[in-house]
Amino acid sequence: MIGWLLFVLPVAGQQEERVISLEEAIRLAQEQSLDAMVAKSQLRAAYWQYRNYKADLLPNVKLAGTLPSFNRTLSSYLKEDGTYKYVSSNSISEQLSLSVTQNIPLTGGQLSLQSQLERVDQLDGNKETEYMSVPFNVVFSQPLVTANPLKWSMKIEPEKYKQARQQFAVSMESVSVQAISYYFDLLLAMINVNIDKQNLKSSEKLVQIAQGKRERGLISDNDLLQLKLNYLNASSSLIQTEQAYEQKMFALRNYLGYNDRVVIVPEIPGECPEIEVTFKHVIELANRNNPFRYEVVCRLLEAQQQVAGAKAGRGFQADIYASIGFTGSDKNFKDTYNNLRNRESVSLGISIPLLNWGKGRGQVELARSREEIAKMQVEQDMQAFEQNVLTTVKQYQEQNRLNEIVRLADTVAQKRYKTAYETFVLGQISVLDLNTAQTEQDNARRTYISQLYSSWVYFYNLRKLTLYDFEKKEDIIYQQEKY
Repeated sequence: MIGWLLFVLPVAGQQEERVISLEEAIRLAQEQSLDAMVAKSQLRAAYWQYRNYKADLLPNVKLAGTLPSFNRTLSSYLKEDGTYKYVSSNSISEQLSLSVTQNIPLTGGQLSLQSQLERVDQLDGNKETEYMSVPFNVVFSQPLVTANPLKWSMKIEPEKYKQARQQFAVSMESVSVQAISYYFDLLLAMINVNIDKQNLKSSEKLVQIAQGKRERGLISDNDLLQLKLNYLNASSSLIQTEQAYEQKMFALRNYLGYNDRVVIVPEIPGECPEIEVTFKHVIELANRNNPFRYEVVCRLLEAQQQVAGAKAGRGFQADIYASIGFTGSDKNFKDTYNNLRNRESVSLGISIPLLNWGKGRGQVELARSREEIAKMQVEQDMQAFEQNVLTTVKQYQEQNRLNEIVRLADTVAQKRYKTAYETFVLGQISVLDLNTAQTEQDNARRTYISQLYSSWVYFYNLRKLTLYDFEKKEDIIYQQEKY
């Protein structure tokens, strides 16, 4: 671990200071960030889309009515002698129906049970009231040539919902990666401020020492001026790094959902977990857990559905409709359910395109071409996915060695600068050598923080690809809300 202190910059209107670890920042981002809220909303939308699909498979009960309907019109009718006559109609009617409808996934048809009651009150003449009832009626409709969209939905919608659930986990891991990025941006900005503060303090002290040496003729005017220039550069750099610090503070604070009165103090995290990973193991986990597998299935099924729909709609069309039940009418409400009569209706509708200039065939060929494009794109995306997995594995595998190198480099750079500083005070090295040692020390500190950032990002990229917790050795499953 790096042995330097972190100083908190003063913030205007500061009221609360919070020291937040990397793990806590990730947790807060998953709970409060806008990205997390969007991911949850997307999952909620996918859930209700899946619920709507499931509802299409269940009976639908519907109550409908007109209570009342007033009608005052003139209507024409044909008399026996072939002439027309207009008669007035002045009535109030009420209608109420209850139906239970069930879609038939296997055939794409629909079966419905219906019951209906209607009342008509004549307002002219005898002012009579008539009732008409349909106590029981069975209706069946079936397209004889169909792509059966509901059957395709039974294949596609469950895969879409599985994809959405896994995509939610991926999105939450992406939130973690973004939180890591903002966290290390602020941490590095704070390190830069601390470096510039220390450099400014050291430069001021060196100028004082150099002025005494110049009076004794131990250094040249050029070295003294170089040290004064270093002091001015350090002052300018500190102003710039403090401004950058404020910007990075705002970015992280905004992402975590804090107001501007909270000052976030990041801690230098430890190194990312060391785990043994191989490409074979990671690709197996990715193929099992990543939503990409469900996305591929959905894309291919949707392309096949388009082909089936184009084939079904290009030529002969036929629909059969059948209805059977009982009906009755009377001036008395109770008697409408007595002396019922049969009610039957059967129809067969056909549609045959005689001349469409090859449009039907063109639609089929277009759908087939899109299916072939989808297959090639899927194959290409699968190769890119495997390459991404391979790259991520290699990047992570190199992190442990890189962490060790930059950690040692930082320690050596600090010792070297300390030695160079003491040697300069004794007058045994030049200002140029001292500046070089200071630059190398500062760069080593920044490199160490940057390498920590990279290692944590690569570790979470592994998690995002596989949706697997390598520390707990179990799949990553986020608690999902109950809608």
